[in-house]
Amino acid sequence: MELSPHFIKKNYTNNKLDKSSAINQLISIIENSEDLQARIESINALALINANTESVFKLLENLLISDSHEIIRYTAATVIEKVFLDIALEPLKWVFKHEVSLRCLLTVSKILGKIDSIQSKSLLINRIKKISNEKIAENLKFLFEKRKIERFSSLELSEIVENYFIITDLEKKFGQISYQVKNGLIIKLGLSDVSSHVFGWTILNKFPEFLEFLTSLEDLDLKFNRLTAIPDTIDLLNSIKYFDLSFNKIKSLPDSIGSLKVLKFLNLRYNKLKSLPTSIGSLSSLTHLNLRANELSSLPNSIRNLSKLELLDLHGNNLSKLKVSFKGMDSLKRLELGLNNIDHLPKCIKSLKSLKRLGLGGNKLYILPNWVGSFQSLENLQLFDNKLIHLPNSIGTMSDLKELTLWNNHLTSLPKSFSALDNLRLLNLSWNRFESLPSWIGSLKSLEELCIWGNKLKSLPKSMENLTSLKILDLNFTNIKETPSFLTKLEKRGLMIYK
Repeated sequence: MELSPHFIKKNYTNNKLDKSSAINQLISIIENSEDLQARIESINALALINANTESVFKLLENLLISDSHEIIRYTAATVIEKVFLDIALEPLKWVFKHEVSLRCLLTVSKILGKIDSIQSKSLLINRIKKISNEKIAENLKFLFEKRKIERFSSLELSEIVENYFIITDLEKKFGQISYQVKNGLIIKLGLSDVSSHVFGWTILNKFPEFLEFLTSLEDLDLKFNRLTAIPDTIDLLNSIKYFDLSFNKIKSLPDSIGSLKVLKFLNLRYNKLKSLPTSIGSLSSLTHLNLRANELSSLPNSIRNLSKLELLDLHGNNLSKLKVSFKGMDSLKRLELGLNNIDHLPKCIKSLKSLKRLGLGGNKLYILPNWVGSFQSLENLQLFDNKLIHLPNSIGTMSDLKELTLWNNHLTSLPKSFSALDNLRLLNLSWNRFESLPSWIGSLKSLEELCIWGNKLKSLPKSMENLTSLKILDLNFTNIKETPSFLTKLEKRGLMIYK
């Protein structure tokens, strides 16, 4: 029966095989097997049984330097790091000079950073002095003027080298890319729509490899690509504050995304998300969460933990009911729920007393509850493209309201309480069923734009001559043929009338 690394490990663990025999059997597989996966598992098994013999070191050294398979060289490097860190320097010198695989170079650089000796530091310094990238080299020149390169630790130097390796690889794949360097490290990286920058078939349909090494990255832009997933290793980007993944094809998010504790801005608009992980509620610094145009039908209860969230955009999803609590989200100023399947205003939003903008357009609302007037800080209320027949009086108590958009509903009248909307600047009543406007409309002294096209109006109330702030009056597709004479003065003051 052919030996397998799993069988050898099992026998060793159960004391059916001594350490020396286990090592010899694993070495035999590594040297003779044509099964690549079996060789990888055998190399890793050497670390698990702490095979710290000279013969194992010589084997790993030989694999690291000369094996034709990148994954074998990489695996050998990781085992050398775990078992032979104190004597790893000699083989690493050769590899650092001759290796071409990015995976292996990054691993070797990381190991050199851990060794932190005079020799390892010298290797890293020599590599840094050969950096030809003008942007990074110029930044390093300024950095080393403030602090001599010799005073940096091997770990700090290895991070600089790794950042350089990754940028070089990205430029090779995608041509000119946008990035910003600080202290020799990449803090901002733009890979937006990189597929359009290159010739041939190089497209970004997988999350770029090795970005987890860019641990100082604060701003990552990956919009307008063809990404379908985010790797679990995303949690290693623990400095990231701005993350733009919009206009991709992402179907799900890993639980590990909740580990991004300093993330402030997360843009996921225009993807294919059907659900969110519970861990999304752990993004304690998040202020902007854009989920517009996905396929969400529900939200996790943990969303309420986003106490610093100021914007939540859920426009264009598959929401019909929101069975979550928003209590504690006292910082939320903008909530977009438009273009969903909502037929009743969700009670869970009632607690959002700091809202300044509420988007509800493109739903199936027939009626609004009277408590909608409790949003006393609201400045913009979007109710277009619904099935509203009438509106509650309480809207008239929203003293800060500046924009009220009601086009394409079934309205025939407005509550008299609206006359108290002293700060209202835009009122859009287009494509409703108005046959007349109330005389009190002339009391809206701050009104700058009034859109009433597509109604059955034949005349306008004379009180409109008091709308001295009015700049635009849209009368298209109404039955009003002539401009009323009482609006002449307003026209002379700059009022534009469209009809």
